[in-house]
Amino acid sequence: MLIDSFNRELTYLRVSVTDKCNLRCKYCMPPEGVSWLDHDQVLRNEEFIYFVGLFVSMGIKKVRFTGGEPLVRKGFIDIIREVKEKCPDLEVCITTNGVLLEKYLDELALLEVRKLNISLDTLSPTLYHEITGRDYHARVLNSIRKALDAGVFDVKINAVIQQHTLKELDSFVDYFEGENVSLRFIERMPVGDLPVDDDPFVSSDQLIDALSKIGKVNRAMNVDTSVAMMYDFIPKGSAVKMRVGVIPAISHKFCNSCNRLRLTCDGALKTCLLDNSEYDLKTPFRMDSGEQVIKDLIYEAVRNKQKEHKMNCFTDTNRECSAITSSRNMSKIGG
Repeated sequence: MLIDSFNRELTYLRVSVTDKCNLRCKYCMPPEGVSWLDHDQVLRNEEFIYFVGLFVSMGIKKVRFTGGEPLVRKGFIDIIREVKEKCPDLEVCITTNGVLLEKYLDELALLEVRKLNISLDTLSPTLYHEITGRDYHARVLNSIRKALDAGVFDVKINAVIQQHTLKELDSFVDYFEGENVSLRFIERMPVGDLPVDDDPFVSSDQLIDALSKIGKVNRAMNVDTSVAMMYDFIPKGSAVKMRVGVIPAISHKFCNSCNRLRLTCDGALKTCLLDNSEYDLKTPFRMDSGEQVIKDLIYEAVRNKQKEHKMNCFTDTNRECSAITSSRNMSKIGG
């Protein structure tokens, strides 16, 4: 078991399989883009499989594969297949932007990957292009439709809360009303070297307040996750209950219930998205230093996991956030 010095049991590993992405979201990458890691810097397929197996042997019960965009990774489905063969009881999930998802839905279903988090920040094609720099909006909506129609996936729609989100809540509700889907709204986090823009920080409280103006909102604490505050929502004039969650990483820290670790695509272990500390697991593995050396590094990282992150927002202007963060951008850490 992996238990930190604050008695938190760490059972959830997020694994970034690539730093590459087919979108250029403005809150994830700087305008000038990023330099991709060299091929040899990124873990090989067999290395991902080894590390996942090692973490499972140490108590990890759930793995979520992320990127960049995981589906652009060559051999990604092979990684999942071998992980499932090696660790049949492991819960395997993925987070994707949905651009390539339709192509892989049948294989994911066969591999019993049931939990899909799909990013969708807007229902406006124009605004989608402005946010992502790409014209893939229709393709993403089609992937979501196919995933829902398959009837085997637990689908969550992830939207980073921005100023336009408050204005689009009606559209999100209308589009997904009656669907077997959870809408999750995530506070924007200041990770990496992104410039401060003119879009004010919007808190989860503001989101819930806006939601309460178009329907009935009730807390559903019994279905809270380690990071999400869950709500039952019934739109005005409707009897259909929808599942809505907010991930308030800034305004309401959930660090006391944190159960996760992160493995970056270049083999660094991070115990917190917003902590500069990293533990290099790739080098001792490639130097054949032995499994116990790698386990000792993991145990050391867990012992040193901080009580909480140091991220705060300036409430006087509500326009910018500051954090003691890594110089890595989100695409190099894994969302």
